[in-house]
Amino acid sequence: MEHFPELSEEIEDDEGLVHIEMGSLESLANRCIKAGDLAYLKKVYEFIDDLARHQSEVHPDVINAIHVSFLEGLNFENKLHGETAKSMLTPAMRGMWEAQMEHNQKIGWFK
Repeated sequence: MEHFPELSEEIEDDEGLVHIEMGSLESLANRCIKAGDLAYLKKVYEFIDDLARHQSEVHPDVINAIHVSFLEGLNFENKLHGETAKSMLTPAMRGMWEAQMEHNQKIGWFK
């Protein structure tokens, strides 16, 4: 992954599999949240936000992967940095996150 070379080894065998790549970005974002590395989290968010703001130009599989394999699993429950990480979501990302949470609630994943 060009923008995040530290993930290259992690996704080496799965390059091009968008859900796995997004899952790796989610893991990176959650490591940032846990460590309180909000500057690097912002870099991850900026990358995702660029895709989110250009949804009409991005393949639908990528948008689905952002919803399901990135946003859905962000650890906003982290006691130290979760709330800040959530507040850092851009408007486009927040809208996607809220839509995903609403969808999950409708299908009974949580109340």
